[in-house]
Formats: sequence, C-alpha cells, structure tokens
Amino acid sequence: MELFVSTLANQTNNKKLSEFFDDFFSPTEKIMFAKRLAAAVLLAKNHDYQSIHEILRISPPTIAKLSLKIKYGGEGLKPVIEDIFKKEANQIVWKEIESLFDLPTKGNIKSPERFKRNLKREQKIREIKSEF
Repeated sequence: MELFVSTLANQTNNKKLSEFFDDFFSPTEKIMFAKRLAAAVLLAKNHDYQSIHEILRISPPTIAKLSLKIKYGGEGLKPVIEDIFKKEANQIVWKEIESLFDLPTKGNIKSPERFKRNLKREQKIREIKSEF
C-alpha cells in the first residue's frame, strides 16, 4: 500500500494522474470513491444521513462508517476535507476580489453590462457557498 500511495503522491501532473485513474479504476469504482468523499464532506457540513442517502444514493451503513471515522479518527480523512473547505473558501474570496476590479467605464457607473457581471458574480458566490 505504501508504494501505491507514494506513487500517487509524487504525481504533480493532473492530466497524468487523471489518466492513471481512468486506466486503473473502473467507472463504478471512481463513482463510489467520489460519492464517499462527497458524503464525508456533507457529514462535515452537518448534513443528516437521510439527505446524504437521498442525494448520493449511498447506504446508511456506509454513511455511518464515514461518520464514525470523521468523529473518532479519520486522521487521513480530516485533512482532505479541510483542504476541500479551504479551496471552497478560496473560490469565494477570489470571486469577491474579482468584483473589486470590475471598474465602471468612464462616465457610466451603472452600465447594464456591469450590472449583469455583478449579478452573475454574486450568483456564482452563492452557488459556491451552497455547494454540497
């Protein structure tokens, strides 16, 4: 297992890593992996078992196992979830910074184009905040 983990950890090229996953895991295995990770994130955000079960179609025992690992261990899972939260927060920050640089054109502070961009940006921020 150590060789497998270190090999994956040393991959810096996302395309190469993605191709490895495509070759190594079946589509079903990739889906199950993604669902478990999504369930762990939802549990960390205090979603209830029933909503996770309905959204991801994961069995309650699988959700319970993940919940126990997060609460009473999960030394490998917790840092990954924290990284996901940081990336999510960074997306929000960048969207908000982007709005600071959306300066109006000369003499037209309330242009329709600027209004549309602001509306889209605010909607994207809300989407990012409500993901998962």
